[in-house]
Amino acid sequence: MERLFGHLGVQGAAVETLSISYRCTRQVVTFAMNVLGPLREDQLPLVTRDGPEVELFPFTDHGACVAFLADALLALYTDEPDASVAILTPSRALSDLYFQALDRSDVPRLRQVKRQNFAFAPGVEVTEVAEVKGLEFDYVVLVEVSSVNYPLKDAARRLLHVGATRAIHQLWLTSVGRVSKLVQEAAGGV
Repeated sequence: MERLFGHLGVQGAAVETLSISYRCTRQVVTFAMNVLGPLREDQLPLVTRDGPEVELFPFTDHGACVAFLADALLALYTDEPDASVAILTPSRALSDLYFQALDRSDVPRLRQVKRQNFAFAPGVEVTEVAEVKGLEFDYVVLVEVSSVNYPLKDAARRLLHVGATRAIHQLWLTSVGRVSKLVQEAAGGV
Protein backbone atom coordinates (compact mmCIF):
# COMPACT_ATOMS: atom_id res chain seq x y z
CA MET A 1 0.00 0.00 0.00
CA GLU A 2 2.91 2.34 0.72
CA ARG A 3 4.02 1.90 -2.90
CA LEU A 4 0.59 3.01 -4.04
CA PHE A 5 0.80 6.14 -1.90
CA GLY A 6 4.28 6.85 -3.32
CA HIS A 7 3.01 6.37 -6.86
CA LEU A 8 0.20 8.83 -6.15
CA GLY A 9 2.68 11.34 -4.78
CA VAL A 10 1.41 11.13 -1.21
CA GLN A 11 4.45 11.44 1.02
CA GLY A 12 4.64 10.30 4.62
CA ALA A 13 1.47 8.18 4.45
CA ALA A 14 1.42 4.64 5.75
CA VAL A 15 -1.13 1.94 6.34
CA GLU A 16 -1.38 0.55 9.83
CA THR A 17 -3.63 -2.40 10.54
CA LEU A 18 -5.85 -2.00 13.57
CA SER A 19 -4.63 -4.17 16.41
CA ILE A 20 -7.87 -3.95 18.44
CA SER A 21 -11.28 -5.14 17.30
CA TYR A 22 -14.14 -3.15 18.76
CA ARG A 23 -16.99 -4.26 16.50
CA CYS A 24 -17.07 -8.04 16.77
CA THR A 25 -16.83 -10.47 19.65
CA ARG A 26 -13.81 -12.70 20.20
CA GLN A 27 -15.76 -15.66 18.81
CA VAL A 28 -16.67 -13.87 15.57
CA VAL A 29 -13.17 -12.45 15.08
CA THR A 30 -11.56 -15.85 15.66
CA PHE A 31 -13.90 -17.52 13.17
CA ALA A 32 -13.40 -14.77 10.57
CA MET A 33 -9.61 -14.83 10.86
CA ASN A 34 -9.62 -18.63 10.60
CA VAL A 35 -11.73 -18.42 7.43
CA LEU A 36 -8.97 -16.37 5.81
CA GLY A 37 -6.53 -19.20 6.43
CA PRO A 38 -3.42 -18.65 4.28
CA LEU A 39 -4.68 -15.19 3.24
CA ARG A 40 -4.43 -13.92 6.81
CA GLU A 41 -1.70 -11.29 6.96
CA ASP A 42 -1.99 -10.23 10.57
CA GLN A 43 -2.09 -11.75 14.00
CA LEU A 44 -5.44 -12.13 15.70
CA PRO A 45 -6.33 -8.65 16.96
CA LEU A 46 -6.98 -7.90 20.59
CA VAL A 47 -10.72 -8.24 21.10
CA THR A 48 -12.44 -6.21 23.78
CA ARG A 49 -15.41 -8.50 24.48
CA ASP A 50 -16.78 -12.03 24.40
CA GLY A 51 -20.08 -13.26 23.05
CA PRO A 52 -21.90 -16.41 22.03
CA GLU A 53 -20.08 -19.04 20.00
CA VAL A 54 -20.47 -18.96 16.22
CA GLU A 55 -23.09 -21.61 15.47
CA LEU A 56 -23.65 -23.76 12.40
CA PHE A 57 -27.09 -25.15 11.63
CA PRO A 58 -27.15 -27.76 8.84
CA PHE A 59 -30.43 -28.57 7.07
CA THR A 60 -31.52 -31.04 4.44
CA ASP A 61 -33.81 -28.60 2.62
CA HIS A 62 -34.62 -24.90 2.31
CA GLY A 63 -38.04 -25.30 3.95
CA ALA A 64 -36.54 -26.56 7.21
CA CYS A 65 -33.97 -23.76 7.19
CA VAL A 66 -36.60 -21.09 6.58
CA ALA A 67 -38.87 -22.49 9.31
CA PHE A 68 -35.96 -22.45 11.78
CA LEU A 69 -34.97 -18.88 10.84
CA ALA A 70 -38.56 -17.61 10.97
CA ASP A 71 -39.01 -18.98 14.49
CA ALA A 72 -35.66 -17.56 15.64
CA LEU A 73 -36.36 -14.14 14.08
CA LEU A 74 -39.81 -13.95 15.64
CA ALA A 75 -38.33 -14.78 19.06
CA LEU A 76 -35.60 -12.20 18.58
CA TYR A 77 -38.16 -9.56 17.58
CA THR A 78 -40.03 -10.26 20.83
CA ASP A 79 -36.87 -10.11 22.95
CA GLU A 80 -35.03 -7.33 21.12
CA PRO A 81 -37.36 -5.31 18.89
CA ASP A 82 -34.64 -2.74 18.15
CA ALA A 83 -32.10 -5.27 16.85
CA SER A 84 -30.69 -5.09 13.35
CA VAL A 85 -30.35 -8.44 11.59
CA ALA A 86 -28.73 -9.30 8.27
CA ILE A 87 -29.56 -12.49 6.41
CA LEU A 88 -26.63 -12.72 4.01
CA THR A 89 -26.65 -14.97 0.97
CA PRO A 90 -24.06 -15.76 -1.70
CA SER A 91 -26.37 -14.82 -4.62
CA ARG A 92 -29.37 -12.72 -5.67
CA ALA A 93 -31.35 -15.89 -6.44
CA LEU A 94 -30.90 -17.12 -2.86
CA SER A 95 -31.72 -13.66 -1.48
CA ASP A 96 -34.98 -13.76 -3.44
CA LEU A 97 -35.75 -17.28 -2.19
CA TYR A 98 -35.10 -16.49 1.48
CA PHE A 99 -36.84 -13.13 1.40
CA GLN A 100 -39.99 -14.55 -0.18
CA ALA A 101 -40.08 -17.54 2.18
CA LEU A 102 -39.49 -15.42 5.31
CA ASP A 103 -42.07 -12.92 4.10
CA ARG A 104 -44.64 -15.74 3.83
CA SER A 105 -43.66 -16.66 7.42
CA ASP A 106 -44.71 -13.18 8.58
CA VAL A 107 -41.31 -12.14 9.90
CA PRO A 108 -41.82 -8.53 11.08
CA ARG A 109 -39.79 -5.63 9.67
CA LEU A 110 -38.43 -7.80 6.86
CA ARG A 111 -36.83 -5.99 3.93
CA GLN A 112 -34.98 -7.15 0.84
CA VAL A 113 -32.01 -4.97 0.00
CA LYS A 114 -31.22 -4.35 -3.64
CA ARG A 115 -28.63 -1.89 -4.92
CA GLN A 116 -27.59 -1.10 -1.33
CA ASN A 117 -30.90 0.52 -0.33
CA PHE A 118 -30.38 -0.33 3.35
CA ALA A 119 -32.88 1.05 5.86
CA PHE A 120 -30.33 1.38 8.71
CA ALA A 121 -33.23 0.71 11.07
CA PRO A 122 -34.28 -2.14 13.34
CA GLY A 123 -35.47 -5.21 11.49
CA VAL A 124 -34.27 -7.95 9.18
CA GLU A 125 -32.55 -7.19 5.89
CA VAL A 126 -31.93 -9.91 3.31
CA THR A 127 -29.18 -9.33 0.77
CA GLU A 128 -25.99 -10.73 -0.69
CA VAL A 129 -22.70 -10.75 1.22
CA ALA A 130 -21.09 -8.60 -1.49
CA GLU A 131 -23.48 -5.75 -0.62
CA VAL A 132 -22.52 -5.30 3.04
CA LYS A 133 -18.81 -4.52 3.12
CA GLY A 134 -18.23 -1.77 5.68
CA LEU A 135 -21.62 -2.19 7.38
CA GLU A 136 -22.50 -3.75 10.72
CA PHE A 137 -25.53 -5.48 12.18
CA ASP A 138 -26.34 -6.71 15.67
CA TYR A 139 -26.94 -10.23 14.36
CA VAL A 140 -25.81 -11.87 11.13
CA VAL A 141 -26.93 -15.13 9.55
CA LEU A 142 -24.77 -16.38 6.70
CA VAL A 143 -27.07 -18.74 4.82
CA GLU A 144 -26.05 -21.44 2.40
CA VAL A 145 -22.44 -21.83 3.55
CA SER A 146 -22.22 -24.98 1.45
CA SER A 147 -19.26 -26.24 -0.55
CA VAL A 148 -21.14 -25.29 -3.72
CA ASN A 149 -21.40 -21.62 -2.70
CA TYR A 150 -18.08 -21.34 -0.85
CA PRO A 151 -15.51 -23.64 -2.49
CA LEU A 152 -11.87 -23.79 -1.38
CA LYS A 153 -10.92 -20.60 -3.23
CA ASP A 154 -9.45 -17.28 -2.13
CA ALA A 155 -12.49 -15.31 -3.33
CA ALA A 156 -14.79 -17.48 -1.21
CA ARG A 157 -12.51 -16.99 1.82
CA ARG A 158 -12.69 -13.22 1.43
CA LEU A 159 -16.47 -13.24 0.96
CA LEU A 160 -17.04 -15.36 4.07
CA HIS A 161 -14.69 -13.11 6.04
CA VAL A 162 -16.62 -10.00 4.99
CA GLY A 163 -19.95 -11.61 5.89
CA ALA A 164 -18.77 -12.87 9.25
CA THR A 165 -17.24 -9.57 10.35
CA ARG A 166 -20.53 -7.70 9.87
CA ALA A 167 -21.82 -9.28 13.12
CA ILE A 168 -21.60 -7.17 16.26
CA HIS A 169 -23.08 -9.63 18.77
CA GLN A 170 -23.76 -13.00 17.18
CA LEU A 171 -23.06 -14.97 14.00
CA TRP A 172 -25.03 -17.97 12.78
CA LEU A 173 -24.31 -20.09 9.71
CA THR A 174 -26.79 -22.29 7.89
CA SER A 175 -26.24 -24.80 5.14
CA VAL A 176 -28.46 -26.87 2.92
CA GLY A 177 -26.16 -29.59 1.67
CA ARG A 178 -22.51 -30.28 2.39
CA VAL A 179 -20.93 -27.58 4.57
CA SER A 180 -17.98 -25.77 2.97
CA LYS A 181 -14.54 -26.99 4.01
CA LEU A 182 -13.69 -23.33 4.65
CA VAL A 183 -16.36 -23.23 7.36
CA GLN A 184 -15.43 -26.63 8.75
CA GLU A 185 -11.77 -25.63 9.07
CA ALA A 186 -12.55 -22.19 10.54
CA ALA A 187 -14.91 -23.64 13.11
CA GLY A 188 -12.64 -26.51 14.06
CA GLY A 189 -14.31 -29.27 12.05
CA VAL A 190 -17.95 -28.39 12.69
